[in-house]
Amino acid sequence: MNNGFENGTAPDRDQFGLSRRDVLKLGAAAGLCAAAYPVSSWSASTDGKDQIIISRPEEFQKMDAYDNFNLVNYSLFLHVFDFLVEMDEHGKIVPSLAESWEASKDGLSWTFKLRKGVKFHTGDPFTSKSVKFSLERLKDKRLARSGWWAELDRVDTPDDYTAILRTTAPVGPLLSNLMTPTVMYSEKQAERDGPTFFEKPIGTGPFKFAEWRKNDRFVMDVNPDYWKPGVPKLKRVVYRPIMEDFTRVAGLRSGELDIADTIPPDQVTTLQRDEKLAVLRTMAWDQLYLGLKCDQPPFDKVEGRQAANYAIDRKILVEKIMEGGRPAAAIVPQGVLGYHDGLKPYPFDPDKAKGLLARTGFKAGTRLRFIAPEGWYPKIKEITETIVSQLKAVGVDCNLTIMEGAAFTQARAAGNYNIYVTGGASWDPD
Repeated sequence: MNNGFENGTAPDRDQFGLSRRDVLKLGAAAGLCAAAYPVSSWSASTDGKDQIIISRPEEFQKMDAYDNFNLVNYSLFLHVFDFLVEMDEHGKIVPSLAESWEASKDGLSWTFKLRKGVKFHTGDPFTSKSVKFSLERLKDKRLARSGWWAELDRVDTPDDYTAILRTTAPVGPLLSNLMTPTVMYSEKQAERDGPTFFEKPIGTGPFKFAEWRKNDRFVMDVNPDYWKPGVPKLKRVVYRPIMEDFTRVAGLRSGELDIADTIPPDQVTTLQRDEKLAVLRTMAWDQLYLGLKCDQPPFDKVEGRQAANYAIDRKILVEKIMEGGRPAAAIVPQGVLGYHDGLKPYPFDPDKAKGLLARTGFKAGTRLRFIAPEGWYPKIKEITETIVSQLKAVGVDCNLTIMEGAAFTQARAAGNYNIYVTGGASWDPD
């Protein structure tokens, strides 16, 4: 969690479809950088293995990549689709479906030279018409990801392997936006399928969509005609959304799962003793943060937002509940471009929080709506209950609701909250 939204450095959209204007209406408080605990079995090596089964406590939500911000959707679509550009292991933007690109001097057009010989999973060729169809869909403001592309004017296609993106204003992070995930769709398949097109994701990626059983599994099979030589090594990838921590850990130990993410900190030591398992413990760029609705009391005044920051004891959250991580001082964590080591987290000072809250005129006894997503983060119940208790101690009473991820997303997008908790990987400074 962090206090970074007030400085206007957030990107055009967050994971729930907020535009930059929406973000500037929000406050954020009580930031934590999380420690990550992915676990895999030694047998998860691809040597001699045709299939791998992966789990985390989050369900795949929607087939249209442009109309959701779910982390699992993003991760799975990375395997079904390709982007025009991609990022290598060093964080450098490199060619993918586009072999090269050039921006005009005024920054209003970007010319992409496309890779020849790439085919969609249906056999249709990838061309500039695919780029035009895909990107111009993002002009539909009903789509969750349209805010990333508010400046897009049109895509010109002078030939099959040249696409020119034209914008109404220069867009500095345009290349980054092409990976968020701005997937490439088959215009020919869309014409054939009509309204059923988005019931089955069809891309150019290393794996083909095979099956989705809601709340059970998402299955992808290898694309034998993938344009990158030598990959993938596996024939099948199965994603299992398992919400219960105990069941996920038991699946690892029994061999039912090959890889599991979001392991509770109190299970890590036990898993480290299991010779069949490998535990990767690393300081992630993930952050948990509180979003505060800044057009309603007490967070419509800066003193109310500051009071929330002073009211929360981050040390207790990090050391006693999360058992790892560190308090965050800003929206950009250590190790990411734009991090400033001179910033310090708000100190825990409940007396100061009470004084600031009194200056807002907030009425005692008013109850605020606090929402959080079930299963997205380890120990979210313990974290949020502790925060509710700490806020209550300074005079802010909350009704806490921990809800299923899709319901949380809808409530968040509708503004049906006073406080929410969520998180994710660090914002890019763009």
